[in-house]
Amino acid sequence: MIGHQREILASLGIDIWIPRDAASQNLPTSSLWRDQAPAELLTEIVMPAAVAATVPQDIALQLRQPVAEPQVSPQENPVESPAEPVTPAALVEVQPALQIDAFHLQAIATKQYTIVLDATHINESQQQLWRNIQRAAQAEFFELNWPFALPELQDGRAVSVYVQGFLDAIALEKKIIVLGQLPHVQLTQATALPTLAEMLEQPLLKKQLWQAMQDRKHMTDQE
Repeated sequence: MIGHQREILASLGIDIWIPRDAASQNLPTSSLWRDQAPAELLTEIVMPAAVAATVPQDIALQLRQPVAEPQVSPQENPVESPAEPVTPAALVEVQPALQIDAFHLQAIATKQYTIVLDATHINESQQQLWRNIQRAAQAEFFELNWPFALPELQDGRAVSVYVQGFLDAIALEKKIIVLGQLPHVQLTQATALPTLAEMLEQPLLKKQLWQAMQDRKHMTDQE
């Protein structure tokens, strides 16, 4: 039996019988084969002093530590950012203000009727006749000037709304008498009579106005 076999048997607790005529070998029975294995040679990377002096301390520590393998994650599909929503305000084209020629409306109102006319180009003779009508009616005087003094109310696209609002405010539930034509408004429920210029040229036309004023007054008295 060779020495190696005896050592294995000794480690297993088996007594070794050696023949009398066999030469014995003095070996420590308590030692194992792994105890006789040569020690591992540990080496350390030694950097030259000139190079180590130039390496920062934190980088030198990282060189001594094991480098973890990077974790590879599945690549996500890039999601395209949705386009910014287009607001209705961005689609509306700013329109310039509509320019309307200046005009001037005048009106008188009683409890029964309202008389209104375009006084933009009225002359002195027409103005005198108009004052006589006001005195005969004993009415309250109103007027509307275009353009308005406020810049935000000078857009001509809404001029018809302004004129209609003016008439609604002074002629609500009243008979409307129009001398001539009014600019930028169409009145369906109104009595159209000649202008002041036509009454001056034909005085008999004044009777139509007087009759329209009296008819409404008589109807109110009867009610």
